[in-house]
Amino acid sequence: MIGGSRLRRLRAGEWLAAAGGVAMIVALALPWYDVGPETATGFEAFTVIDVLLVLLALLALALPFLQATRDSPALPVGAAVLTAAFGIIGILLVLFRLIDDPFSGSSLAVGAWIGLAAAVAIEAAGWLSLDSEYVTGLPPDIEPELRATPAP
Repeated sequence: MIGGSRLRRLRAGEWLAAAGGVAMIVALALPWYDVGPETATGFEAFTVIDVLLVLLALLALALPFLQATRDSPALPVGAAVLTAAFGIIGILLVLFRLIDDPFSGSSLAVGAWIGLAAAVAIEAAGWLSLDSEYVTGLPPDIEPELRATPAP
């Protein structure tokens, strides 16, 4: 369980990642297409794209978890890099399904637009989380000193 002091580690990027991940899973459960009197959710309409979008949502949910539970910045930074990289793919997949619907004569429903907003939020969260990483303890005008590693 994550304590209150650990939740203070979360910044805007991590909160946005959590919201985007939850929104993506909810969006896939909502109707994406109106096919006559019937509706099709993201899980019903897609074959592989829904699995990829759920994996993206789980990656976005892992970002705040890692930030809150890890003392070292290595895993949270790695998760932020992956979130920023795969967020672009998520946006492209959702845009592909907005343009090329799997049913003929269908119209877009609310889940498709929430899915697009969630993909954009996940992408922005990755960049915001990366932007918040910096070296602490130095005055802002002094660069950290980098020393050469001695030869073995």
